[in-house]
Amino acid sequence: MGNQLQRQRKITVHGFILEPSQVNLANWIFQKYPEIAVNVKLQDDELRTRYMNLVLGIIKSLYHKPLRDLTNDKLIKVSKELSDVTQAGFKVDWLASKLKKVSLEKKTSEDRIRKLRQEVQKLKLTISEKKKKKKKASEDMIRELKQEV
Repeated sequence: MGNQLQRQRKITVHGFILEPSQVNLANWIFQKYPEIAVNVKLQDDELRTRYMNLVLGIIKSLYHKPLRDLTNDKLIKVSKELSDVTQAGFKVDWLASKLKKVSLEKKTSEDRIRKLRQEVQKLKLTISEKKKKKKKASEDMIRELKQEV
């Protein structure tokens, strides 16, 4: 009975049993990429749904998360999940392309951040050196004034 109640709250989209909150995204996928599941041969509804949930999770990670929230570990996990859904028969070349693009953007932004941090460190050193020189010059001036008095 509990299983039937759970199933009643779910909606079937192209043979995949999904939560109502997932329906819009799933419909978008099947409209944009109608061939996504033509090679999926999984017969078990629960297993089909698990794989579709992986696809939906990959999309959320690659399209809806800010780049700063995507760690390298998360990108590795997405890559493994993408491999799994591909092996299950999903046609997700478009997601593989997006993963490559996001990974490159992440690396590029991390490289840029690293360079900016190095520049900031150099500027801090320069400011520190100038402060020391200014302090020394002030101290020298004070010494000279004291000697004159």
